[in-house]
Amino acid sequence: MHNEENKFGIFIGGATYIGVVPDIAILTEKMNFDSFWVSDHMFLPEYFYQSVGMNINKGEYPFLEAWTTIAAVSTITKKIKLGVGVTPIPMRQPAILAKQVATIDFISNGRVIFGAGAGWHRKEFESYGLIYDKHQIRIEKMLEGIEIIKKLWTEPFASYSGKYYKIREAPLWPKPIQKPHPPIWFGGTSIKIMNAISLYGQGWVPYCPTVEQFKELYSKIKEMVKEVGRDPNEIEPACVVLACVSSNYDEARKIAEPIIKLRGSFSLKPEEWDKAEKSGIYGGPDDCIERIEEYFKAGVKHILFEIISPKIVYDNVKLLGEKVIPYFRE
Repeated sequence: MHNEENKFGIFIGGATYIGVVPDIAILTEKMNFDSFWVSDHMFLPEYFYQSVGMNINKGEYPFLEAWTTIAAVSTITKKIKLGVGVTPIPMRQPAILAKQVATIDFISNGRVIFGAGAGWHRKEFESYGLIYDKHQIRIEKMLEGIEIIKKLWTEPFASYSGKYYKIREAPLWPKPIQKPHPPIWFGGTSIKIMNAISLYGQGWVPYCPTVEQFKELYSKIKEMVKEVGRDPNEIEPACVVLACVSSNYDEARKIAEPIIKLRGSFSLKPEEWDKAEKSGIYGGPDDCIERIEEYFKAGVKHILFEIISPKIVYDNVKLLGEKVIPYFRE
């Protein structure tokens, strides 16, 4: 499937690649990927670290802060888009977040993709002294935050009075380079997130859906976008996929097997364990091309590879850049 619209990115968990983020970002650009992403958390559950093969000291949960990491990456790259997937707006003061993102868009010369969400990790909120509200309230806070952020990015002096947040005649300069503002991509699959996409989104980036799940949910999103009078083509459909590429399928599968099982057993119900495999791309270059085409046929336009282990990330980015992506660019 050769299509100019097909795009590729590398997605980095802030925990797993702490020592190599600059090198991987530079390599991502050198290998002609379209984007480089980091995830936004303060820390994650212990099973996450185990699932990517990290041996951590008990009680230590390393994770790089997302937006300062992207700011650093913006100074050592020149052309790739830079995304955060995704920022839980209820964890952050929206007006300050608007300023941070606008600043990074300015210093990167207009390369930021703003990933937004409502948050899901209760312990992360509570450990940092934040209230973990029920889902509906977190969604309401997210939507109010988006209103404030858009106003600050586009109006000379922004005012807003909501249930949770207020600003008054707030200036934000310099404005983002991208006009009218950096694209807003939502992560998640709930009906409330899909509603937010239909109203505010320029992109959708769910985490590790199967091909079937993506196809079904993206069909619903397109319907909802049409219902509010927008063109579905305004939404860039993306997704994160777990990836392990090697010289052949058996070798890649051997590397991926324990991590797939561990991630599946910790994060999914037993009857859903196979989802950890079905939502990934594993094998030799030809195997990966075949799986990628399945996602593209389901409607994905921008695939973000989360390399399954930090031990193989450099080699995998090179293999994808040299043996897989050229197939789609010819």
